[in-house]
Order: sequence, then C-alpha cells, then structure tokens
Amino acid sequence: MTASTMRARRRKVLRSVFQADVSQPTPLLASSAPGEPFGGPPAHAHAPPPVPLPPISDQVRWDRAWHVVTSRIHLPSSVAVEDSFGTLAPESQDFDHIFHDSLALLLNPGTSVPGAAHTEDILHWHTQQVRQHFVHHVLPLLAACCAQGGQQQILLGSIQTLEAAHRQYLYGLTLIVRGIDDDAARAAAVAKFRRDLHAVIGSSWAPGLTNALRGVLYRLLASNLHVGRRQSGSEPPSSQDARESAAAREELLSLLESLKTVGLAGDKFHVLIAEVMDSCMRKFVQDTYSRVWTAREPLHSPDGPVTSGCLEHLCDWVERCYGRLAVEVFSRIGGRVSWSDVSQWKDVAIGRLATLRMEELFDIVLHWPDSKGGLDDLRSAVATPQRRLQLTDTFSASLQRRLLHPGCSTSDILQTYISMIRTFHALDASKVLLDRVVHALQLYLCQRDDAIRIVVTGLLSDPRAADTDEGKRRLVELAVMLNDTSQQQRAHSDDYDLDWNDMSWVPDPVDAGVNYKRPRNEDVIGTLINALGSQDIFIKEFQLIIAERLLSSQTGFQQEIKVLGLLKKRYGENALQNCDVMIKDIHDSRRVDATLRKGLRAGDGAKEDALTYHSKILSRLFWPSLPKEGFKVPPPIAAIQESYESGFEQLKSSRKLSWLDQLGSATVQLDLEDRSVELECKTYEAAVIYAFQDDGSGPPGPQQRTFNEIWQKIMIDEDLLQLALKFWVSKKVLRDVGNQTYTVVERLDDGANAAPNNEGDEAAAQSEDEVVRPSPRKAKTMDPKEQERRTIYWQFIVGMLTNSSPAMPLGQISMMMKMLIADGCPWSNEELQEFLGEKVAAGDLELGGGKYKLPKK
Repeated sequence: MTASTMRARRRKVLRSVFQADVSQPTPLLASSAPGEPFGGPPAHAHAPPPVPLPPISDQVRWDRAWHVVTSRIHLPSSVAVEDSFGTLAPESQDFDHIFHDSLALLLNPGTSVPGAAHTEDILHWHTQQVRQHFVHHVLPLLAACCAQGGQQQILLGSIQTLEAAHRQYLYGLTLIVRGIDDDAARAAAVAKFRRDLHAVIGSSWAPGLTNALRGVLYRLLASNLHVGRRQSGSEPPSSQDARESAAAREELLSLLESLKTVGLAGDKFHVLIAEVMDSCMRKFVQDTYSRVWTAREPLHSPDGPVTSGCLEHLCDWVERCYGRLAVEVFSRIGGRVSWSDVSQWKDVAIGRLATLRMEELFDIVLHWPDSKGGLDDLRSAVATPQRRLQLTDTFSASLQRRLLHPGCSTSDILQTYISMIRTFHALDASKVLLDRVVHALQLYLCQRDDAIRIVVTGLLSDPRAADTDEGKRRLVELAVMLNDTSQQQRAHSDDYDLDWNDMSWVPDPVDAGVNYKRPRNEDVIGTLINALGSQDIFIKEFQLIIAERLLSSQTGFQQEIKVLGLLKKRYGENALQNCDVMIKDIHDSRRVDATLRKGLRAGDGAKEDALTYHSKILSRLFWPSLPKEGFKVPPPIAAIQESYESGFEQLKSSRKLSWLDQLGSATVQLDLEDRSVELECKTYEAAVIYAFQDDGSGPPGPQQRTFNEIWQKIMIDEDLLQLALKFWVSKKVLRDVGNQTYTVVERLDDGANAAPNNEGDEAAAQSEDEVVRPSPRKAKTMDPKEQERRTIYWQFIVGMLTNSSPAMPLGQISMMMKMLIADGCPWSNEELQEFLGEKVAAGDLELGGGKYKLPKK
C-alpha cells in the first residue's frame, strides 16, 4: 500500500469524525446603520438620498445576530496565549446588551425569527470549532511536549497545554449557556459539551504521553503500596518511608484531579491504571515473598500472632493497602470499587503467590524443613485440579533441569528424593502429586549402579553419625528413620476401605487414578526402596553388602539384623532366607572356631609363639558368589589350615572346608634394623611380605625380590601382587629399585636417600617393561556360574538388538538388562562395557557413534 493511499484513508477517517463544513463567522462591516443594505457598498457624498427600504427580514436579523455571537467566541489560532479572551466578567456585570440580545435570538430562532430560512445550533457550531481547533493547534503542541526529556516534564507540559485549551473552550461555552434560562437545559448542555471534549482528548493519546503517564503512575503507586521494600512483617515501617508514602499519596491524588479536569481520565486511563496496579501487585509478590518462607505477621497487627506462611500477610495487604488505595484512586476518576472486586484481587494475588511458590518448589524441597512456611502457602493456594497440574508440570521441568543430569552425584539425587517424599507428603498426603513427578527420577535412579548400595549402606550405618558431614553424604538419616516407629507402621492396603473408625478420613482427590489407594504415612524408606527397581535386584544387592559387612572385622551386627527385620516385613521371610542363614553362619562360626582353636592350642601347647588363627565358616549355597583368587599361603599358615581342616572334619563329618584366602586379614609384625612395624593387612599382602623373609639362601643384607620371583613363589594373581607391593611401598617397608625389583627398607634414612634418585629409573623401567617384557600372567579361571551368566546375558543382548532396536547405547542396554532380566543384572556400566568390548574385539559386535549393533552378515 502506497503512502498516498494511506494519507487519503486517514483524511477520510478524519473527515468522518471531524466535520469540515462548519460555517465561519460573518465578516465585519464598515457600517451597519439602519436603512443601509446589509453588506452593500459604502455610500458616496454625491449620492442621492436613499430610498426608503422595506423592513429588515428575519434572515437578515439572524445573520446579524450570528455575526455578533460568533465573532465574540471565535477561537484564536494559538493556544500558548492562555488569556487570549481575557477574564470573563461575572454575569451581573456584563453590560453587552447587543451580544445578549443576539444570543437570545440564536437560542430561540423559532419565536424570534420565524421567517429565517437558514439557521444553525450555536452550541453545535462551538463544539465543531473546538474539535477542529484541537486537531490543528493542540495536538501538535502535545506531540512537542512528548519530545521532552523526562517523564515528569512530558506529563506536566501536556497537562498545562490541555488546561490552556480548556480555558479557551470553556470561555465560549460559558457565554453561550448564560443565555439559557432553564437550569436543567443549561446543565445538560454543559455536560454534553464536556463529554464530547473529553472524548476527543481521550482518543488522541500520543505514545510518549502514555509511556510517561505509565512511568509516573507506577512510581507513585509503588511508593503507596510498599513495592520494592523487602522487610519482615514484624518490622514497622520507618518514619522516612511513612513520609515518602504520604508525599506520594498527595502527589498521586493531585495528579488524578488534574487528569480528570483536562479529560485524560477516561476509559483508556482506567485501563492504564488497572494495568499499572496489576504490575505493582506482581512486583510486590515477587520482591516481598521470593525465597521468604519464614513466618510473617499481618500488616495491621505487628504484635499479633505469628502465622506459618505469607498467605495471610498477602491477603491483609490486598485488603488494607491495595484495595483501600484502589477505592480512593477510582473514586477520584469516576470509577467504583466493590467488595467483590477486592475478593477477586485476593484470588489474583493468591494465584501469583502460588505461581511463585511453584517456581520455588525445588528450592523448598532442598531446604526442607526450613522452608515449611513456603509449603504452607502452596498448600493453601493449590486447591484446584488446574493448579495441581501446573504445579507438577513446573516441578518436573525444574527436576529435569537441575537434578537429573550426570553432574549430580547419586547421593545428592537420593537425598533430594528423600526431601521430595517428605515435602510432597506435607503438601498432599494423598501422594497423588508425588506419583506424577517421580517417574523420571525413578527411571534415572535405575540407571545409577551405586544407588542401591548407597541406600543399603545408609540403612546399615550408625544412627549416631547422622549429624556429621560424612553421615549426610552416606544417607545415615535412613538409619535414623529406621528406628522411628512411624516409618515402620505399614497397614495393608486391603484394610484401608474397612477402617470405619478413621475420624480423619477425607475423600480421594478428583485427579487420583482408578486403582488409587491412600497411603497411611509418608513411608520414606519404603518409597525409596520401591523406586530402585525390582525386588530381586534390591535383595541381591542387599545380600552382597550384608556379606561384606559380615566378613569384616566388626563384632556386632545389631543394625544389620534390624534392617533385615524391616525388609522381612516388606518382602517376606522366604525372600531373605539366605540372609538369615548368613547371619546364623557367623554366629555358629564363633562357636566352631572356639572349639577348633581349643584343639589347636592343645596340640601346640608347648609353643609360646604359636600363631593365633580365626576363621569364619560359611555355607556355600547360601552366600553370594565370592571371588576365589587362590595363592600359596606361608607354610606356618598352611600347617594351621591343615590342622583346622582335620578338626573340622571330625566335628562335621559330612562337610569339607574350602579356603578363601584372599578375603581374610592378618596382623603382621616386622622387625627391621631401626624399627618394628606392626599393622593389620590383607592375607595376600601378608603372603607377599612373607616372601621377603630371609631364608639364609641369599646374600647378606636387605632382602631383594623381583616381581616374577614373587609371582612364581606364591602363584598369586598379578593384580593382587601389584596391589600388595604398592601397599608395602606406601608403608615404607619396601622400595622399588627399578626393573620390577623390590628391596626391604631396613633403615628409613637409606630409603629416603634412595627414593628420589630412582624415580626416573622406576618410570623408565615401567615404561620399558610395558613395551618390551610383558610379565607372565597366570591364566585366570572363570567360575562356571559366571560363564553361564555371561552366556545368558549375551543371548539377551543379541535378542534385544535383533528384535527391539538395531543399535543401542551402553546406558540403554544396561537399563534394559536390569529391568527385563528375571534375576537382575549385577554388572555395573564399566563391567558391561568391558564385556561388550570383548565382543567387539571378537567381531561379534560393532561400535559406531556410541551405539552397539550386530555386524551385517
């Protein structure tokens, strides 16, 4: 569309609103004496005497009266001259009888000049000239005012311009209405003129004026509504704040009076001030209650009772501050506020607070129970299905963004989950909201291999360490909750509908599922255990951890027995039968070990330096598959083991012992030249250091052995041998002299001087050994059960890549195996990755783009 077409349309619209065919005042005459022709040429001296004319007609009288009145009230072309008409004299002192007679004739043409053919309404004429004058002279001045710098200057200049225009427009109106004798008609004429004038002004707002007025109103309203003052509810406002609010209130009311006078307080201004007050409410809620969850007091009672949240404080602010100011503001501009409006404003404010608390819900969960006040606000505000849905959607997005990513540790995720269970139970005891947001978290936890171990470790921890930093990282609070009776009470779901004596019964939520059953308590431990996968997976992991703790050096197992009792109530006796047998084995082992040791002492009674030997006898079928890395134990230990086996076979005729040497521990005492070292270590570490004992066959001085010599002597796994040597090097008992050779550090000063000089040789030797001389490794024998398990897992992976998806990443394969294999998959992601790497090396799998797939045949 061209610019000329746009201008033509604008002119058409302007002509449709502002009529252009308004008659102008009649021209001034040189003489208007009676007997002369109206508007004729001037008389000459030599002209003959005039011929008598007939009486003046009604039309001429009308025209002369029109000329007198319109010349008096015609508007000047400038608005800058405020007093261009002069001061209007009172009606009692106005002696211009010609004007009054002419005005009376114009106001009553039907009786004064009945013969006049063309007449007009003088009030309509004045209104039309005011409209044209406003468009051509006032609007350009308003646009110039909007080009000024500050908002206050723009608003002040615009009001002064409109006030000057009003004085000019009302001057003529006042003269006209003086001729109207009827008071009602006079008031109606004035009201109609003002309504038309204010309609013209109200529809001619410039963008600059709107922005300036919005800014000034926001500043004044914000000062009156205490927006931006972040103070506690019990803190009284300072005297300076009170003075500033009073000054802003007076300025606001004065501004409203001025705007109403000049015609800027119309419907458009009502919408503007409503938007500004809405912005003030939004800003007040954000600034005052953001991350403020402690108790606040109502504004009107600083010494009153303390409430648990901010909701009452907000409602009191809406009623006594926001609503009162709105009543005063709208009453000044011709509006009206009812009590229903205040109630609606309360609902809006509560909705704003609820939205704020929804956005902060993740922080409320993290800071629970210090954030209980914020949760109280949320519980009171979220009362409809729509807001409950909004809450779950908002929290799920925050959960995905802030927690469910690789940067968060498993312990942090579990700690947040525990806080979620408690927080959502306090928010909604029906557990419907928690079920909506927890699925993504539960699925993500199933992908964390250490989740079950952390939970079980927390349950088995000492409750007294809950307040320490280490206890918080290990979820020791689970052990504390385990001793809480409220966490152990679990009513059967079938009894829920039969409890007719439950006086706290409430109906199910409207957004609950079909098979919904209301829980009786928050049950943090039960909810957490159910989220970690299937029952079999959890029980297998629990058996592994129990086995580790039972085989440790601790003497009492009260916490383990308590946790086992809890799990029996949840999963049944049969599911945890193996754990019962494991604990029974440990207790029986003490009795059997005491009997066998008594026999050993009887056989070696004469020896004062006899070794003290203890054993734990395990039932092979009921314990998890324990690793068996055999090695040759020192001869004194082998002799004791033979005696132990003989005594056991006599005591248990139908059973035979199979030693798991690498799982034991030993107390070693080393007598060196300058010191004596006594410490507790692993059995394979003790066997390695025993290999350095001087048997008299070598040269005198510190004993020295190579890696291969030790390996050939005790036939230990290479990895265990490497760990043992590093252990003794760290204890400054051995020193690596390079070329995989280790010597005993008889004197610490010799070891300190030699260590720095050998660091480079050691690194070089290790590098050379890795490239040139691969050390002999004893072939590892794989357990038949492990071999069978690997075969089953490989068949499952092949079927999954054939039927489900042609290519899968490592995480998806691990998750599918843990979820779909009946017995569960105890492998970690690293173990599964090593297994898949073997298949890739064998050509059974292909790896591309981080995904595994079967090779094409």
